[in-house]
Amino acid sequence: MLSAIRCRSAAALSLTAFISFAALGQTAPAPPSPDAAVTLAPMVVTGVQPGPALWKVSRDGHVMWVLGITSPLPKGMRWDSSKLERLVASSQHVLRPPSMEIGVKAGFWGQLFLIPSMIGLKKLPDGETLQQVLPPDVYRRWLVQKNKYLRYSWGVERLRPTFAGEKLYSAALSRSGLTDDDAVAKAVYAAAGRNKVAITNTSYRLMLADPRSTAKQFKQMTMNDQQCLTDALDAIDQDFSQAAERANAWATGDLQALGKILSTRQQDDCLSAIGSTDFAKKIGMTDISRRERQAWIKAAQAALTHDASSVALLPMENLLGSDDYLKVLQTDGYTVLSPEP
Repeated sequence: MLSAIRCRSAAALSLTAFISFAALGQTAPAPPSPDAAVTLAPMVVTGVQPGPALWKVSRDGHVMWVLGITSPLPKGMRWDSSKLERLVASSQHVLRPPSMEIGVKAGFWGQLFLIPSMIGLKKLPDGETLQQVLPPDVYRRWLVQKNKYLRYSWGVERLRPTFAGEKLYSAALSRSGLTDDDAVAKAVYAAAGRNKVAITNTSYRLMLADPRSTAKQFKQMTMNDQQCLTDALDAIDQDFSQAAERANAWATGDLQALGKILSTRQQDDCLSAIGSTDFAKKIGMTDISRRERQAWIKAAQAALTHDASSVALLPMENLLGSDDYLKVLQTDGYTVLSPEP
């Protein structure tokens, strides 16, 4: 029985957190002082916003509407989803955003027996601590934010930098009036459910032939994933302060403002650091961005071939950034219309 374990699921080998956490990895051009406090911009997102911009992809009478999504956003932000809900209701499929899944060839009992081998995957090997593995300047930045958001979180100092960063980012979100819970995507899926519209998974799936051995190797490996923690620190310092500006731009379809915000971010180094390890190469966990893009493009082409109408979700950085997924479709002969400014 083939069983795919989705990112963030309880049964997922902790390797999958690398993928889900990579979305945080958009770093500021110059990190602030380690002792700088995070100052959030005023949450000026009030009332019901007119709604985000939509891209239109078409060929041979078939149309796909693409919604750009972004996070974090202020909790409770309201936006006019009526147009999007009408498009979903008249569609045959909704495509999920690009992602990666770790899969194992095992049934329920096989997965259950994997759990003991997963214990301890998130910890640094040989009892090391973050202070021992991080550069002094990065550790000082970590300590400032840890004392602010994770003061009573015992054991976090023994986590690998990737997982420590993920834990810190989640704690900071919950204290800052922001959310990263995919509320926009959930609203789209809810509309699909009400109208009995199929939801298509677009994930790239990596199958592990020997998950127990993989877990054992991972526990013992050393990895230059300090950049993953730095990415989380930068995201807290920069993304949080821009949350209101970004939310307003997204909810009103202001692509010019969104483009300016995205242009201040740099390419994520977290996945590249992980993907360059011998361990990642051995299990095929390499070139993930390209594989995710290929999987999403394949699903989009299938929908545009078979469906009269469909709706798809894409992160804004894959619409406005250098890694523009729709340019690939345009090169393949599809007509792509960007939203009106």
